[in-house]
Amino acid sequence: MLMSASIHGISARNRYIQSIQTGRTDKNMNAQSEKKYLKYRAVRDLLVRSLQDEQYQPGQKLPTELELTRKLNVSRTTIRQGLELLKEEGVVSKIQGSGTFFRGFDVKPGDTHQDMTSVTRVRKGFIGLVNFNYMDYIYPEIVRGAEEVLATEGYSLAIAPCNRDLDKEIQSIRRLIEQGVKGLIIEPSTNLQINEDHPISEVIRNIRIPVVATHWGITNQLVSTVSVDDVIAGRLAARHLLQQGHRDAAIIFKTDVQSGHDRLEGFRREMADAGYPVPDRMCAGFSNTEDEPGDKPGYTCTRQLLEQNQGRISAIFYFNDLTAQQGYQALYEAGLQIPQDISVIGFDNYQSTAFMNPPLTTFEHPKYDLGRWAARIVLDELSGTSYNLRKKLVFEPRLILRSSTGPVNTIRG
Repeated sequence: MLMSASIHGISARNRYIQSIQTGRTDKNMNAQSEKKYLKYRAVRDLLVRSLQDEQYQPGQKLPTELELTRKLNVSRTTIRQGLELLKEEGVVSKIQGSGTFFRGFDVKPGDTHQDMTSVTRVRKGFIGLVNFNYMDYIYPEIVRGAEEVLATEGYSLAIAPCNRDLDKEIQSIRRLIEQGVKGLIIEPSTNLQINEDHPISEVIRNIRIPVVATHWGITNQLVSTVSVDDVIAGRLAARHLLQQGHRDAAIIFKTDVQSGHDRLEGFRREMADAGYPVPDRMCAGFSNTEDEPGDKPGYTCTRQLLEQNQGRISAIFYFNDLTAQQGYQALYEAGLQIPQDISVIGFDNYQSTAFMNPPLTTFEHPKYDLGRWAARIVLDELSGTSYNLRKKLVFEPRLILRSSTGPVNTIRG
């Protein structure tokens, strides 16, 4: 694979890794390289899906780069890099003056075009990722972690982003199964509502390949799970605020995911244990339908809390860093200073939080490690040694203290 790639120069991914290994730590350069790689990766996945949907046969010629550019509505450079990734994986081959040809999904990168009909199985197949948006928020790191582990064992990723749509999620799972994926890593779209009778449970129950769910702290252990202890996170957030003297602390949570309710539970427990129970008017929730592109649930919920409590709030624990960023705007519009008038805690340690004004106190999300462990569990179950033994891996949250939290303003409060 690398020998083939070296003729045409190292791939976008290898350039990114090399920049780290050689000690070049310029954050902007690394971020730009990773962003470019993710864009090429996204096109690569679209090409794979097209090859699968149109049932390409080994030896069949692909459309030209110009035709693919028009079909996928991306630049020719991006198409070329996406095809280069497929070439490195042995899925396609390029013949000078003739074009690009499909070779198959289980072919050695070094096989010749003439040998494409005699498939040699060296790559073991695909692992499906459902509901992971590899260009959005924390998911690129989760995908990267899973991809690195799976690649060492000869597996590639087939990513199906479903935009938190349950019907699309079920369709994607069924399509991936039909296409022969060897395992699945699923981020359930509405995991709070999932029970034995839920449609997604029925689909998963009938799957005969390894399935790992992320951020799904289920108790029935229908599948193996990898998640974060969000109850503890809620407790730690409240504990930190209590130590700073905050008694009127509010929380903004997501209503249709388990992590949102678990953080709410932990937060309210810790405050109540200290003798300062959190009333319902200090809790604001939003759902997936209120968290579409262009929506600002953090802004809306912050304004709601300020209005309901006549400004008598000394701190807010936000569901994630994006809602905290949106909340900053609402707080500043209300004439409040952070942390002098109100303290703020986020969740996920998104890359921009250290550069917010002020830098955001937040929880580290084990994004990369979560992806790696999800992949390891799939591989473990694929090996056959523990297929019927469901695993539940839970990461402990870690609070990162920055400048958005401070002692309560006793004069104002």
